[in-house]
Amino acid sequence: MIKYTTPTISLIVEGVDITAHDIYVTLEQGLTELVKTGADLVATTITEDQMTSTRITLTLTQTESAMFDHNKSASVQVNWITSQGVRCATEIRTIGIMRNLLDKVISYGD
Repeated sequence: MIKYTTPTISLIVEGVDITAHDIYVTLEQGLTELVKTGADLVATTITEDQMTSTRITLTLTQTESAMFDHNKSASVQVNWITSQGVRCATEIRTIGIMRNLLDKVISYGD
């Protein structure tokens, strides 16, 4: 991910359909933490070789992507909770954060 951009991040939770549950995606780097949930996420099922998994897509704002330090990795994890109160989580993975030479928020027409 490049700082100050609006990246779309796609994650796959393998072997489980979690589309009917409350889903939380957390990105963390040191003391910086960003949690996306609800309308911030699009969760769809995918089936491959008779195994159902869940694809989660989220888009960060320029301000959100700018929160993270470049040349360092951020951790990412998916948590979900069922209507019965059962909570599960994926393993923690990492995403690289790259520098942007234009290190400010910009708007169309500026």
